Amino acid sequence: MALAAKQPTRPKAKVTHKKRSGKHHRQGKDYLKSYWPYIPMLIIVAAGLFLNSFLAGGSKVLGDSSDLSSASLLISTNARRTAAKEAPLTLNAQLNAAAQAKANDMSKRNYWSHDTPDGQAPWSFVVASGYSYQKAGENLAYGFSGAEPAIIGWMNSPEHRSNVLNADYQNVGFGVSSNPNYQGKGPETIIVALYGTPSSANALSQQFTASGRPGTIASGTAELPATSVSRIQQLTAGQAPWSLVVVSTILGAMITIFITRHGLYWHRLIRRGEHFVLVHPLLDIGIISTATAAFILCQASGVIR
Repeated sequence: MALAAKQPTRPKAKVTHKKRSGKHHRQGKDYLKSYWPYIPMLIIVAAGLFLNSFLAGGSKVLGDSSDLSSASLLISTNARRTAAKEAPLTLNAQLNAAAQAKANDMSKRNYWSHDTPDGQAPWSFVVASGYSYQKAGENLAYGFSGAEPAIIGWMNSPEHRSNVLNADYQNVGFGVSSNPNYQGKGPETIIVALYGTPSSANALSQQFTASGRPGTIASGTAELPATSVSRIQQLTAGQAPWSLVVVSTILGAMITIFITRHGLYWHRLIRRGEHFVLVHPLLDIGIISTATAAFILCQASGVIR
């Protein structure tokens, strides 16, 4: 009888299945420490945006009801001329009427230019008022909260300051007109200043100085673009027109430093799964506070032309 050898059976390997799962952070106290320093930073930014909105809205309301009058504008103008050792200007009724007519026309037809939409030059209003001039000049502004801020705005521009302090001018007239939605920017107050030198018997020609073009013949005058005046330029009272560049540079530097610092932190947290530890939160709060203040100071307080 043949015997057959029985093949030994091998035990089956135990198969196990391990569920794969991603690494999750526990949202406990340690995890929340990564976020709490951002709370005061967000509060500072929110407060800054609110303050900026309040200042912007407040200037428009004040611009309709403050001391924007011919008398107050004359006082602020002559204060600058006296400081520059120039003779004060005299308020002229005819120039006042011409400036008011120009301001009303700008408001009614909603334009922002020295020339009217139908091509009339600024001095057409002066001629219509009956003022006989040898030389005349015009400054325009809107968005300012009062006479003093408007004059400071003009003093921040070399061309406009030239009109304010021009030794040739003897007379001035001011016009003020409000528009509920000027240039689509909401309620604004337009300010027009017309400066003049009365004509004399030996005057050979009449000349006009558009803002920034002293001594040029009227027909050859090229109009300058509109210029915004920032809050920091207002605070420096026209003595430091370069202040906007300095504050803008500080703002850019603060934002760059903050993004660089926190970009590295968040890269480690999200991409590498490392624990996010914010170092020196007071430094970051200082950076955000400086950047917020710089942002507010860089915003426009008014526009000149």
